[in-house]
Amino acid sequence: MLETDQQKIRELFASTVSDSRLVYEFELFDSSVNQKLWSTDYHYKQLLSLDIRQFQVWPSASDTQSYGSTIIQTPTLDISNYCSHLNLFLDGFFMNAMSTLDTLAHEIFILYESQTVPARIYIGTARDMLLSVHPNSAVGALLDDQLSRPWFTEFEPFRHCTTHESLIRHTDIVYRFDHVARHYKLFRKIKLPDNPQVKPFTYTRNRVASEYCQSVFRKIQWLVINVYKRALRDARTNGNILPIPAL
Repeated sequence: MLETDQQKIRELFASTVSDSRLVYEFELFDSSVNQKLWSTDYHYKQLLSLDIRQFQVWPSASDTQSYGSTIIQTPTLDISNYCSHLNLFLDGFFMNAMSTLDTLAHEIFILYESQTVPARIYIGTARDMLLSVHPNSAVGALLDDQLSRPWFTEFEPFRHCTTHESLIRHTDIVYRFDHVARHYKLFRKIKLPDNPQVKPFTYTRNRVASEYCQSVFRKIQWLVINVYKRALRDARTNGNILPIPAL
């Protein structure tokens, strides 16, 4: 669905727009939406596959404890390195997730005529422009609905947080050594704070990091798909003219 409607927009743009600057910017942002969405998915999958056992450090032979003829090896855990990787993938996820929408906003400003183009464009900027200049736009109605929903208002602070601080501290990670399986295990799933902009962090929402990221990714992917679908509808309603004329 994403490729189908997005490809139709590409083909319509290529056949109706001759301004080389607009064509360049459209192609840049159109491909960047796909890249940002791919990067979001990549960091989510890296987070999902991260295993605390990867950060076990086994002792050298000289450090091995011996009890009679039995040799006991007990690894240590590089918890700081594990924590660093958690934050690496969470930072990458949240930054690319919001960048997907903000890059899409740039593309919207190319697809729709606007009275002015602000120096900084975000997904909320695109919504406000559409509601003001294109009040009958299906994309404007969609963004107005989705950006006011709890999933987006709760997600947005995570993007801001990752530019200034880390979401996980090594003291937040609860783990133990399984003496039967001979490896470390998480004793509690990695949790995200209720609102990362409120300090100290609270965890009453019991927000599991991997589950929350999966939910956010699915919603962003759905939103991108439906923006292209509705942009195509808006273009057809306006006689397949691009950029779509302002009222």
